[in-house]
Amino acid sequence: MKTFRGLVNAALKSSTRIAYTRNLAVHRFSHCVSLHQRTLASESKQFQARCRKIGAVVTKAEARNSKPIVALLGWNSAQDKHLAKYSEIYEKKGFDTVRISANPVSTMIFLHRAKNVAQNLLDILVEMKSDQDCSIIIHAFSMGGFNVYHFMRQAILSLGHQHFNSIHIIGCIFDSCPHFPSMHSTLSVQSSILQNIPNPLAKVVAWIGLGVVYPLAFLLSPHIKRLIPDNINSPLGCPELFLYSDADHLIPYDDVKTFLKAHEEKGINVFSKVMKGSAHVQHLRNYPEDYLNQINTFTDYCLKKDM
Repeated sequence: MKTFRGLVNAALKSSTRIAYTRNLAVHRFSHCVSLHQRTLASESKQFQARCRKIGAVVTKAEARNSKPIVALLGWNSAQDKHLAKYSEIYEKKGFDTVRISANPVSTMIFLHRAKNVAQNLLDILVEMKSDQDCSIIIHAFSMGGFNVYHFMRQAILSLGHQHFNSIHIIGCIFDSCPHFPSMHSTLSVQSSILQNIPNPLAKVVAWIGLGVVYPLAFLLSPHIKRLIPDNINSPLGCPELFLYSDADHLIPYDDVKTFLKAHEEKGINVFSKVMKGSAHVQHLRNYPEDYLNQINTFTDYCLKKDM
């Protein structure tokens, strides 16, 4: 396992550099960046260090208010310029936001790394909300975002954990997730990771390696096997919105349907919308008006319910 970890990290090294450079350029030239830089300049050095550690981008409304903070948990290797489009939806509503991208190796195989990301993100959210005592909305994309959400939920619900009830989550949005990991999920894991490796030879090596390692990780990792059962049995209890598709090649329609029905049976207020024919995490692009309507209606509902 350790040998393969080094192999995968080496294979991803070049693509990570490319992604970092690309995201840095986006940060410098997008219209949101001046706000991001101004925000960080006014924050503590510790807060800035936490953001840099997990690649978090924070935006804040011009006026101090009690509106919720939205945490956007990006899909595997999401580019910030794409996540920024979702952040803008909430910025226009006057919400503060924090967004992160997921690392496919951390969220698909070595899940203890995703746990560390969740811990750091909770630290950031606690500091953000301390100024305004506001609530939180989670918007998770694909299994990269869902796995980070899983560890956040676990910490918030764990008596004795430093983040037990540390933040008040009033709503969760699940875009293109979840699916039920199994021994047969290898192809999905390979597709998620290999799309970020530009070197053809490295792709072949990683493809073969993942075909061996992921089944072992599934058998040996308690996190992967308990992922869905834990989330079904111990939900946060807040309203949930599921945006999913009948044409998603990575997230089976039936998995999402089974998951949301299980939460409905537990008394959770569940909302859902099937984006027919839409590809994985492409619902905003394919159905912009419908997507925005779903988000606005759901967030308004969560705010009213929390009053």
